Amino acid sequence: MPKPIKDGRYMAGLDGLRALAVLAVIAYHLNLSWAPGGLLGVGVFFVLSGYLITDLLIAQWRRNARIDLKDFWLRRARRLLPALFVMLVAVTAYIALSDRSQLASLKEDVLAAVFYVSNWWYIFHHVSYFARFGPPSPLRHLWSLAVEEQFYVLWPLMLALMLRFLPKKWQWVGITLALASASAVAMGVMYQPGTDPSRVYYGTDTRAFALLIGAALAVVWPSQSLNPVLSRKARVSLDLIGGVGLLLVMLMIWKTNQYEVFLYRGGLVVLSVASAILVAALAHPASRMNRLLGFKPLRWLGVRSYGIYLWHYPVIVLTNPPVNTTGIDVPRAILQVAASIVLAAVSWHFVENPIRHGGLQRLWKPVRQHKSLRRVHRQRLLLGLGTAFGSVALTAVVYGVGQSTPAAVSSRAVSPGTVSGMMSARTIADVTQESFMAESSTGKGSTGQNSTGMLRAHGVTPPPAASAAVPVAGPIDPGTDQSQTDLQSGVVLIGPPQPTGGQPSSTSQLERTAQANQGQTISPKANPIRAAAQSSAAATRPTPAASIQAQRSGIGVTAIGDSVMVDAAPYLKQLLPGIVVDGQVGRQLIQTPSVISQLKAQGELGSRVIIELGTNGPFTKEQLVSLLQSLGPVKQIVLVNTRVPRPWQDVVNATISQVAATFPHATLVNWYAASAGKNSIFYPDGVHLNPQGAQFYASLLANAVEP
Repeated sequence: MPKPIKDGRYMAGLDGLRALAVLAVIAYHLNLSWAPGGLLGVGVFFVLSGYLITDLLIAQWRRNARIDLKDFWLRRARRLLPALFVMLVAVTAYIALSDRSQLASLKEDVLAAVFYVSNWWYIFHHVSYFARFGPPSPLRHLWSLAVEEQFYVLWPLMLALMLRFLPKKWQWVGITLALASASAVAMGVMYQPGTDPSRVYYGTDTRAFALLIGAALAVVWPSQSLNPVLSRKARVSLDLIGGVGLLLVMLMIWKTNQYEVFLYRGGLVVLSVASAILVAALAHPASRMNRLLGFKPLRWLGVRSYGIYLWHYPVIVLTNPPVNTTGIDVPRAILQVAASIVLAAVSWHFVENPIRHGGLQRLWKPVRQHKSLRRVHRQRLLLGLGTAFGSVALTAVVYGVGQSTPAAVSSRAVSPGTVSGMMSARTIADVTQESFMAESSTGKGSTGQNSTGMLRAHGVTPPPAASAAVPVAGPIDPGTDQSQTDLQSGVVLIGPPQPTGGQPSSTSQLERTAQANQGQTISPKANPIRAAAQSSAAATRPTPAASIQAQRSGIGVTAIGDSVMVDAAPYLKQLLPGIVVDGQVGRQLIQTPSVISQLKAQGELGSRVIIELGTNGPFTKEQLVSLLQSLGPVKQIVLVNTRVPRPWQDVVNATISQVAATFPHATLVNWYAASAGKNSIFYPDGVHLNPQGAQFYASLLANAVEP
């Protein structure tokens, strides 16, 4: 059993709680369907850290009438820095050997991590935790460690001032809770529904309330003052309250997600209070909850939870395929979790625990006592530094790190007469961010033509104009992962998604919604295209649909969407001559009402409207309903769900399915199901479409539009 380094009582149940929290975070990063709120594990960590740190500092104050800040900060550095540095070196070396194109961006993340400012680095550089395309940084998860370390720097100073100048405990609690309230209010005010919540998610100012709630608990519930002898009634009450806290935490992990308005306007506060109640029960020596969560396997994981948290995200990011339309690979996920635990165990045994118990001092002591050993030590140190420098220099020469040329990028397929371009996944994300910021500042949307100009500005060859000769009716070559027949069939899946083997988690979620709505997304009007699509949707494997009428009129049809619509635009214009396509890189639903108003004013909003949104972030049901109502008395609305390898995918698709069921003239095109298993139609970001994919996508939309 681990023992505290200095004074204090070991609380095994808290290590069990650490284990549950880190497992929830891993489940979230693996996109497991049963833990959409797994990110709340970080909030549990915050409460636990606030409690333990404040408990330690107050105990020190009561013993010595002072807080030794130097000792506290050195102990924190000794506990946290070695394992972090080992992970950073390992990840950097791995990327240098496997994909040096990521080194240019990785070095910024490494510097931010070393100085524990990752969260503010991402905020100021508009790096989303949720809405980022392309390969995510393997160090993105270190934002939470930055929040905690900033708390470790500031809170002891504030606490020391309170303890010195305010004699009453209730004054300490009052100030702490006032600060927590200010932080929670800031989160609620700054959060805007339907937009990327990364600013309030990352911010120290908007996340401090969890740490401060834990700190307030330590003031009124100090671990060393708790009586191990309780009456039976008091013990039962304590366990019951702790059980309620645990149940509420697990329920929120199971039922919430990172895009719910509730989460940012009170939900995270509820989680923090529930976590504090649970911590209070686990900290009490008489609690049976402490023994329950303190059983050996959980305790073992909890002791190593810091290392598991450090390693799990880079392991997952660096071993996931760039494009995955077949859902969770269970064997790979098991290996990823196992590798994370093994790396954390090695780190604990050889790095964290020895240094935590003064290993560095014991190694250095004989060297300080003998001049000859000091001389040998200096020689070995110089030799080691020289070797390390030589290795780094050699790596730089071999892999061209020091060159001024841009990092290598994954190129899109380029061939005459096809949609082509040269844009890495990260560049796509940068264009998306710039577009979003520009639109947010001007309040204006732009058409696909403007998006093309933006792409050209970033060195990207845009799709051909609608007048270009684009073969639509001919065969589509999707690659090797699906048969040619499947892709060229132009299948439109209208209405609720059907169960298919190997589907990601959102299929079942959408299916449950569809069953509840009993297929109400099908328009009651007789229509041969819809009838054919409805029949094909009944099978688990799509069957070929009728051939596309390449020259069917698109007059009176308007398509509104984001960068995926930009990809499909030239093919839509070939299939439906006269269609108005308004696509914008980075567009979110919250920006679309102004686009609709502009189209109305210009007389370009048709009686049949295609809406494709959700690639760049979530939206609420109310926002989508309001958007559709703003269209006015149109004859048909075609809603297209999304496939995007980000956590909001399931949320967006469920919302679209629910809303489509409430509009009798709505058609739901199930792009998520139609694209399953077709990795080869996507570019490396897993979202944007290559020529074959864009052609296939356009055929689905064209078939969904009533003639």
